[in-house]
Order: sequence, then structure tokens, then C-alpha cells
Amino acid sequence: MFMSLEWSEETESRLVAAGWYKGRRNAQRVAEWRQNLETPNGFQMSLAAERALEEFGGLRVDCQGPGLECARGSFDLDPELASGEEERFDRFRAQVGSDLFPLGEAFDGQAFLAIDSTGRVYLIGDRVQLMGSSIRGALDSILMGRLPMNVD
Repeated sequence: MFMSLEWSEETESRLVAAGWYKGRRNAQRVAEWRQNLETPNGFQMSLAAERALEEFGGLRVDCQGPGLECARGSFDLDPELASGEEERFDRFRAQVGSDLFPLGEAFDGQAFLAIDSTGRVYLIGDRVQLMGSSIRGALDSILMGRLPMNVD
């Protein structure tokens, strides 16, 4: 198994069971998402979003139960789940200081996952919360039950 300092052995095991492997790259699927989601006044895929989706896009992990700081959560890394939500993402652009691109949904559809141009991953709902400084850290936080940080 590939060990990462950015996630736990348990997270890696769940990701592998969902189809992730070291070196995973799904460029064709990312190109389709870019074509379907990018619009002149809407979503614009950053390099950070492209890289995160190439490695993890299309994965779905179901997880529940008590976690380290809060309940563990599930996620579905399909950015098209946020189709039509451009205005919601745009509302939080100034708050996070960057454009946001959807990665999918978390916590059984209760929030969207979004990534900024530097690779930080957020939960988007009625407010915006930082889930991790990277996609790997964010996925570990969701699966291990760590609290997101409020973005003021």
C-alpha cells in the first residue's frame, strides 16, 4: 500500500476499495467535465481542480459513524452534481479569495465540495467551510470525522 502523510491508513483503504490507486489519472473524464461545466460566466476549471479530479474524480465512498471530532461522512466526487449552482459558488468567491470549482458532494448531498485555485477544499452550503488544505487532507477529514473550519 502507498502511505501518505496527508491521510490515514483507514482513508487509504477506503479509497482503494472505491477504485483509487497510486498514479490514477482519468484525463478523458476530466475533459468531459470541463466541457460540460465551463461557461463564460460560470465555472472555470483551475489546474488544482483538474489534478484533483484526474486522481479522485468519479470515486464515491460511503462512510458513517462517530469520528474524531464529528460524524464521519461520505462523498461522491462528480462535479456535475453542482450543475446549475454557479451563483452559489460565486457568492463565496470573495470570502475565500479565489474562484471555486465543484468536486462533487459530501455528507450524503448536504454540502458541495469545491476546490480553489491553490488546492484548498471547501464545503459549500449556506456558508463556506474549509475542509482541508489539499484534496487528500479534505478526504481524510471527511472520512475520519474532523470538523471543518469556518471561513469568515
